[in-house]
Amino acid sequence: MHYYVESWQKYTDFQGRASRPAYWWPALVSFLISLILSLLVGPLYLIYSLAYLCPSIALGVRRLHDVGRTGKWMWLVITGIGAIVLLYWAVQPSSQETNEWGPPAGTNA
Repeated sequence: MHYYVESWQKYTDFQGRASRPAYWWPALVSFLISLILSLLVGPLYLIYSLAYLCPSIALGVRRLHDVGRTGKWMWLVITGIGAIVLLYWAVQPSSQETNEWGPPAGTNA
């Protein structure tokens, strides 16, 4: 739950890095919330999805930074096949080297 709350707090932070757990836990929680809202109260699902759009894009950009890619690759999500490429990068382990977006997530280096 900590990572999900953090994704809302950093909704405008397109800098830095996000580890795999910091990316996937909010994705799971968001999916479950969306599922529950769509089953119980349909219109709230749309409102929630629109509200979580910016935090999810920012989180995706930070995840791309963590695997050594620029955030501009998020534009691939517009294409159908590009989403598969983004999914592949999202499941990759974090780069252990410091890159232009900072040290690996979870380190103080």
